[in-house]
Amino acid sequence: MRHTLLSILILFLCITCTSKIKTENYILNLVPNNVALVFKINDFETLKDELSSNNIVEKLETFNPLAKIKSTIQPLNYLTDQKNGLLAFSATDSLNFDFTYITNDSLSFINWDNLSKKSIETLSYNSSNITKYQIEDLLFFSTYIENYSVVSSSQTLLKNLIDSNDQENINPSLHSFYSISNSEKILNIWLDIENGAFLLNQLFSKDQSISNFASWISLDLTLKDSEIVLNGVTKPNTKKHHFLNLFNGTNPIPNNTSSLLPSDITYYKSFGFNEFKIYSNNKTINNYKATTLDSLLNTVEEIGIAEIENEKILLLRTYGTATLLDYINEEKVATEEYNGNEIWELNSTSKIFKPIEPLIGESTFNYSSVIENTLVFSKTKSTLQLLLTKYKAGDTFNTSNLFRNAENKLTSSSSILTVSNLKGTTAILNESVSKTLSVTFEKSKLSDYVFGSQLIADDGFYHANFLIKKITQESESNTVSSAFEVQFNTDLAVLPQFVTNHNNRRKEIIVQDQENILYLISNSGKILWKKQLEGTIQGKVHQVDLFKNSKLQFAFTTNNEFLIVDRNGKEVKPFTKKFTGGNLNPLSVFDYEGKKNYRFLVTQNEKVFMFNSKGEIVKGFKYDTAEADILEAPQHFRIGKKDYLIFKLKNGQLKILNRVGNTRVTVKDKFSFSENEIKLYQNKFTFTSSEGLLFQIDAKGNITTSNLNMAKDHGMDATSRTLVIMNDNVLRIRDKKIQLELGVYSKPTIFYLNDKIYVSVTDIQNQKIYLFDSQAVSIPNFPVFGSSIIDMADMDNDHKAELVLKDQDNTLKVYKIN
Repeated sequence: MRHTLLSILILFLCITCTSKIKTENYILNLVPNNVALVFKINDFETLKDELSSNNIVEKLETFNPLAKIKSTIQPLNYLTDQKNGLLAFSATDSLNFDFTYITNDSLSFINWDNLSKKSIETLSYNSSNITKYQIEDLLFFSTYIENYSVVSSSQTLLKNLIDSNDQENINPSLHSFYSISNSEKILNIWLDIENGAFLLNQLFSKDQSISNFASWISLDLTLKDSEIVLNGVTKPNTKKHHFLNLFNGTNPIPNNTSSLLPSDITYYKSFGFNEFKIYSNNKTINNYKATTLDSLLNTVEEIGIAEIENEKILLLRTYGTATLLDYINEEKVATEEYNGNEIWELNSTSKIFKPIEPLIGESTFNYSSVIENTLVFSKTKSTLQLLLTKYKAGDTFNTSNLFRNAENKLTSSSSILTVSNLKGTTAILNESVSKTLSVTFEKSKLSDYVFGSQLIADDGFYHANFLIKKITQESESNTVSSAFEVQFNTDLAVLPQFVTNHNNRRKEIIVQDQENILYLISNSGKILWKKQLEGTIQGKVHQVDLFKNSKLQFAFTTNNEFLIVDRNGKEVKPFTKKFTGGNLNPLSVFDYEGKKNYRFLVTQNEKVFMFNSKGEIVKGFKYDTAEADILEAPQHFRIGKKDYLIFKLKNGQLKILNRVGNTRVTVKDKFSFSENEIKLYQNKFTFTSSEGLLFQIDAKGNITTSNLNMAKDHGMDATSRTLVIMNDNVLRIRDKKIQLELGVYSKPTIFYLNDKIYVSVTDIQNQKIYLFDSQAVSIPNFPVFGSSIIDMADMDNDHKAELVLKDQDNTLKVYKIN
């Protein structure tokens, strides 16, 4: 239902001109108190050009609600020489809304002298001047406040701003949005959903349901000629009955029901949660009635709903179907076999769908079947037969061109996911968002476009992704081709690593050879510079923004030095620090709040040195000497609002500390640590022992031990939701096991790229690389090398992955996954 926040996307596209931004937050004082929508424009001219050339905007801008906004901001079309600024919309009543444009640029008008019907009048108000402009039938106003030019369609708004100039009354979520918004994007968007009913009703009509979705949303806009992408975050108010509150406390999961649906459905929705009980409890909190059948669905982890030929299909994916099948056996009135599957006709009074009505609406389904661990429901028997036939033929939605066009722009796991064509989109909008918006889309002639939306629960917030994209013929996915090679005079001493070029946000490669020469290599294979170092780099090279100016430096340790060098290879003072005796571990870099107030942790045997961003020792950090030698670079994890610093010690202790070095979690046991790093998996500190045991420690210090019968030389890697283990020749990705040919295997490595997870292992004995996606699907046509995949990135920002490998002949090779 309200997950179709895709509707809000349309509101954001109507700007055909806009404005400016300044780093000081004072500009927010000039935003009207009743503002409902704010655009933070970071590149006015680029935005204007990209909007004017965007095919989607062109098809939508003549219809409401876009036409209303375009008409309202028409005075801004006369402004020129604008760089950046804020454009705010506010509605004072149910009939009218106004704009306010705030910029640090001076106001100048296009061909002012050549305009025939124009007038300017200066009005005095409260020791300030307000300029009144009239061009043709357009009337608007401007004033000057604290070095900012302010333009508005309302004289009253300007008077209010002048009166409240010394008062600070900024919406907290707007303040957060402005502080953390990505200035690399041409446009950032903030919408006050909870308090913006007047504006939303005028734009989408009073039947809109957007107001019930969440409290606010913040998005970044990316435009291409035939594509619009919005990425950001949204948050519900837990004191209100917002739709997103149904997913509070849940974790997203992979949306797999698309692999069961027919390829020609018009829309697909998926709701995923790790625990149905949490959803059931959220229902009660948010004023939905609990039902006696809620517990019946406790094993459900994904709900899929789709439409084909104006009929809905429901899927319930579970991790145990026994209880549900027992219930269906009691509810069925007839059974029929079709193509190897049983189809059950259900009692028309069945209440099994009541617990999920908040998600799917009031629905009844008369027929059911089961495919593996998923129960499938439809209203008519013929639709269920069609689904079973297409599933067995492999003609499923996840293989369709429509889905593949959206899949490449969205993450693999969601709390809420929708993918639809134009017909499906208009049906969703009409049913649960806004009939006005549905009519706009119906008239838009966007029949060759895919529409996608995605919400991902994350500790009270929700990551949001929205997409409108022209459907193209996707090239064969997961094929590999050579990108470039770089030959060195000697073998490489450290593993190549992708780093970011802060000038264009593209990826480059940093690597060191056995003569301790450090190289930076461009995304085309050109060596940009070389730097002679005294020793070999230990572990990873970190990138930091020491001066908070978006220019990145490289931080690392060698055997006896801690260094930071800039993009040109020059050392940054005072960060060339030598340590007598050497034997340094790899460098750890912590950024607790994400505000670039770095802590650099250098460890040497049992000694701990913590430096701040000025190169000074942090005096408040108490853990300067460990109980034994520190085995590897300490790690920082964050669970909720708490920080955890992890130290593995040679004597088997695991130290879990807080920011100041005091014990945060007491771990009484000692461990024979394997060579695998500690990972945060399912919010637990997860690691293995040399005996092949898997340990998980929660934030209270509770220890869980699992005997997975792993060999001593096993490998492990993990993300927050994916655990990968390599044991002998069996690779396990999540709950799927892949038996590879006999060989000697490296540790598995997880790469996270373009919102997709890849897993790599190398058969060292047979010189063969294996690469899999998160669903354990092998990447075909992969070349054979004598080394592992070292790193993975999108070098060109084209949503295609590059792999970097080191061959045996002093050659660095880079390959692209198409």
